[in-house]
Amino acid sequence: MKTLALLSVFSFLGSCATKLPEFRPAKVCSAEALRYLKNPRNRTKSRRVNADLAREMASTQKNMQLCYEDYRLRSGHIEFNTCLVVGVDRSGAMDFYNFSSREVRLDQSFLNCAQAVTRSVPYAKFGKNFILIQAYQFYIN
Repeated sequence: MKTLALLSVFSFLGSCATKLPEFRPAKVCSAEALRYLKNPRNRTKSRRVNADLAREMASTQKNMQLCYEDYRLRSGHIEFNTCLVVGVDRSGAMDFYNFSSREVRLDQSFLNCAQAVTRSVPYAKFGKNFILIQAYQFYIN
């Protein structure tokens, strides 16, 4: 019963939020990811998202939500963005992977969960020589 009441309060607080935190790579992505994105040798990589890859990334949302729920209960952080940057080279191999947030400190359990979800995506299946920047916005609705 207490859990239900607590969830009701969180739902109410989330519904009162007027604006979700905005995703800006320079504000959210790690310094390592930003260096990778600014590297001149990566400027030739496509940043246009393949429609099939976009669907695949959308399908990760349910499992990412489970990671978030767990983390929220441990940390108390309700609204924040995360940044996933994946680079795939000309041969189709992943040459860069970084999942992070500069808005909040992510604990190792959340990182392990999120990485298990996002590393399960077969990025090379969706093309070669591209960079994916994926934002996940976490909040209570």
